[in-house]
Amino acid sequence: MRRSFLYPALMLALSLGSAAHAEFPRVGVADIPNGVSAPFDGFWAAGIPDANGADGVSPDACKNPIQLRANGDHGLVYAAPNRPEIVYELSEFSGRTTWLPIIGESTIAVWISADAFYAYAVGLTDGRARWDDPRLYRRCPE
Repeated sequence: MRRSFLYPALMLALSLGSAAHAEFPRVGVADIPNGVSAPFDGFWAAGIPDANGADGVSPDACKNPIQLRANGDHGLVYAAPNRPEIVYELSEFSGRTTWLPIIGESTIAVWISADAFYAYAVGLTDGRARWDDPRLYRRCPE
């Protein structure tokens, strides 16, 4: 008797959980070029957006920002405070930019404006983008 109750309860919980995920964009705005470093060059604040629409970027994040530096036309250097720099090669694919490191997980960047983009990690073992768990980057004012 208990088992017959647990299965529907589990299915309901799983369906509610998946409905709580926000749908984040998978294709960038058309007027920002993909696969090139120039649009990324600058200082950025990052946060974890939530399903309710909050971007998760702290107002103080630009006091100690992440720096993205162009490294040629199709390369990028990611310099976060107190962390080693990461060098990426950039390529365009399906309306977005793929960041390919020498080692480690790649990242897919999707522009939502000239001053903001979502970054999705791509799993090393399965090659799948984590579309439901992006990081939001907002350009810091100069």
